[in-house]
Amino acid sequence: MSLLLDTNVLLRLTVDSADITDSFKEEVESGLVDGDVAVSTVTFVETARLHHHGRIDLGCHPAVWRRERLHSGLREIPIGGDVAVESVLLMTTGFHNDPADQLIVTTAMLAGLRLATTDRRITAWAQQTRLLPVVDPRIDAEG
Repeated sequence: MSLLLDTNVLLRLTVDSADITDSFKEEVESGLVDGDVAVSTVTFVETARLHHHGRIDLGCHPAVWRRERLHSGLREIPIGGDVAVESVLLMTTGFHNDPADQLIVTTAMLAGLRLATTDRRITAWAQQTRLLPVVDPRIDAEG
């Protein structure tokens, strides 16, 4: 099954963060070659906002940073009407009211993708509802 990266995971992978397991990094590298790793358009919105507000430094203009990620093999899944509407309705399942998280989770669900995230709220919701397969890239799949 293909993989959708949450914003927090893409940013950690970009800086080769030590808290991401080597096995997960290898899975992503392999998936990039096969076109099996994606992000929601919302991830680029969040990243540009973080850069604009000085919370992260991309080292270049956010549009250049985005193009570099896409040239590496990362697929971008645009936000369509179905995702927009269903993301709001996600709250009926007990999901929190962060619009970016709602859009990212709904994108993964409607596209049939596993979501890689370090967000505890998303992971807890997914474990409770069983509506979305979630992987924490900080934990080896075997352990």
